[in-house]
Amino acid sequence: MTFFVSKELATGPIRFGVSPRKRLEQIDDDPQFSTSPDGTFVRRRKESFFFAGARRKPGEVQAPKPDHRNKYIALLLALPKGHLATIGAGFLLVLIGFAVVINKGSQGWIEVIIGLAMIIAPAVLITRQRRIDREREERERAEREARDKRNRELLASYAAALETMQSQPGAETIAAVRRERERLDLPYELWSPLARNAVLMIALQSLQSNDLPSLLANASEAAGLSAGDAKSVREDVVRTLLWHLLVDDRLGAQQKAALDALQQRLTVGLQDPAVSEFEKLRGITRETLPRIECEIRLGFHEYCIHITGGLILTNKRLILPSQKPPEVALPKIDDLEVDADTSMVTIRAAGLKKPLTMRLEDPIFTATLIDLALSLNERPRGFA
Repeated sequence: MTFFVSKELATGPIRFGVSPRKRLEQIDDDPQFSTSPDGTFVRRRKESFFFAGARRKPGEVQAPKPDHRNKYIALLLALPKGHLATIGAGFLLVLIGFAVVINKGSQGWIEVIIGLAMIIAPAVLITRQRRIDREREERERAEREARDKRNRELLASYAAALETMQSQPGAETIAAVRRERERLDLPYELWSPLARNAVLMIALQSLQSNDLPSLLANASEAAGLSAGDAKSVREDVVRTLLWHLLVDDRLGAQQKAALDALQQRLTVGLQDPAVSEFEKLRGITRETLPRIECEIRLGFHEYCIHITGGLILTNKRLILPSQKPPEVALPKIDDLEVDADTSMVTIRAAGLKKPLTMRLEDPIFTATLIDLALSLNERPRGFA
């Protein structure tokens, strides 16, 4: 069974299979990364499973929707208490008037007419208020539409300048982006994703440039990125390159040296705990699964392989003291998945109504050991 690890990157989500890892000396000496200039994964070995999700594009400015709900009840309840009392008194007077008409004759119509007037007067006030509100909403809608149209035009012009800078980074295109950005009066969170994406792509396209640090600094400043976002983009560059190397199982001495040199140039110090998990997996196969001591009662020919966060893995079962059921036989496990962003492991097994989920300190290492243990065949050869 091949299990998958999912990871969210700045260039889009990825999902890949974790095969048994090569030994360090088996990794090639090519210092090139496994990332293309457009940020997509470049497979340099055949023994891997990789899927890329759709890349998310920054959204457009969304105008708030006008409120067209019927406000009659709200306006009625908002009337002064005296007006509400008048309506109640009007209903009462109408009832009295009809009673007089029924019992004594037409003289009761006076009370009916007065009562209806008392009921209708607040309604006239509400109608007038609703007309005023509609006129105000119409003015606000027209102003909003004009403002939104201007904002869309400014954002489109800014996005076009970013795209030109991305394809041809230089002094002129950077200056053009700065001019367009200075015209924007939109909230930062609306246009900053466009700027982050453009600077990220410039970085990936210019990795071999000697002017990479100054180019990114100038592009980030012109695009209007905050200092925190500018640093975050540089970290996204390193993170993308690192994870593509991990997917390709090519994080050897040469590639690590190239990645460290790039981090120094970009003045970032990204440390990802997943790297140590992949390193621990080097050389571990079905035949070389570890055997450790554990304090549980073991069955016939059963031994422990791994213990972490309350989870115990043996060659026959997976023991989960804090879960229901408390253990799962390995042959019943159908699927494993790791979310590297949340360190969550999801296990789907026959007989379980819903998947088991748990957060572990070493989710990738643990899931790989479970995957390898699933392929164990402990039966004597004569029974094969």
